[in-house]
Amino acid sequence: MFYTCILFKFEKKLIMNIKTVSTCINCENLISNFICSKHNLNVGIYNVCESHTLKNSISKDSSCSNCSNFKNENCTKPDQASDDLLCFDWQYKVA
Repeated sequence: MFYTCILFKFEKKLIMNIKTVSTCINCENLISNFICSKHNLNVGIYNVCESHTLKNSISKDSSCSNCSNFKNENCTKPDQASDDLLCFDWQYKVA
């Protein structure tokens, strides 16, 4: 699955397509230490398989404070969690 956005550089009028690609990094099966929970394999950032399931992606605005696990029993790192940190267990917080 590809998502496309167009960037404009006004000085030189350059138009560039930026795409989000399917990799293990944005798969819901990725757990800590780059382990695929579906295949029980250590994966790299450029890997992908046919079982890839896109998850709500971590963005530059993601942090513990907007994670659905923050300050509850599902947080895997409660002693380290704080408003400005982020871990691989981050999950989209439904308002």
